[in-house]
Amino acid sequence: MKTAASPVVRQFGTCAAIALLAAMPAIAAAGSPINKRTAADPAGTVEISNTAGSVVVTGWDRNEVEIKGELGDGTEKLEFTKNEQAKLTRIKVILPNRSYGVDDTDLVVKVPAGSTLSVNAVSADIVVRGVGGTQRLQTVSGDVRTEASGEDIECRTVSGDVSIVGSGRKGLVSITTVSGDATATQIAGEINGHTVSGTFSFGAGETSRSRLRSTSGDISFAGQLAPDARIDFENISGDVKLDLKGPVAADFDVSTLNGEIRNCFGPKPSRTDEYAPGRELRFAEGTGSGRVRVKTLNGDIGLCRK
Repeated sequence: MKTAASPVVRQFGTCAAIALLAAMPAIAAAGSPINKRTAADPAGTVEISNTAGSVVVTGWDRNEVEIKGELGDGTEKLEFTKNEQAKLTRIKVILPNRSYGVDDTDLVVKVPAGSTLSVNAVSADIVVRGVGGTQRLQTVSGDVRTEASGEDIECRTVSGDVSIVGSGRKGLVSITTVSGDATATQIAGEINGHTVSGTFSFGAGETSRSRLRSTSGDISFAGQLAPDARIDFENISGDVKLDLKGPVAADFDVSTLNGEIRNCFGPKPSRTDEYAPGRELRFAEGTGSGRVRVKTLNGDIGLCRK
């Protein structure tokens, strides 16, 4: 004979169930549309992970994280979790152990404009607009497009391209590619970049520290030097072009093993050795304490004032 539960026991069981559901992460099933939202700290961190498809992130004036889209067929689930103590919101597309035959998932995410953002992808494109916090954006074969507002930005890709549009505010911009090209405009402050076979094309405001490295891609940089700037560009098999804006006050150390040096500032390059093909150029422009070093083994170097 079964005994009916008392009202107190029934009430306790209902409250426990509600508490358990509240503690569980929000999960969307494969193939289903996504339309979820949660409160978020205005200066918190948002982490997004998607394997294939796209991630589009937009900053807005609400203290909420909203995610829309549709999970690709074959996807296991989407996790949407929040850690209030760490001020962290996490969005993650989870694939089954055997992930072949899985359709792309396109995520459209809105975050508080002051958020710190981290996006990790494999073959997904990443687009970021209006996010003012630090950004860490990484994909393997997708492209990365973002905006720089003065906070640190780090972009990494293997075969995808990188595009950054700045606001002219000083910050730290770091770009790493293998075979992808990188283009950045209206950036300022410290700029670091490394590529194997990609091409770098940067347009900057005042820069204080810039270090660019390439193995077989060309480097093109146009910007203004801070009074104590340190510029260090190095290429193995590619050209380097440096166009400087405004007043220039720096010591220049330029050399190429197999190429030409074209200098608009006046001094002419000389041979490093009577019987060797190398050329070098050392001169001072103005009376500042800046330092500019440009070196390539197999390529031309151009220095000019715009």
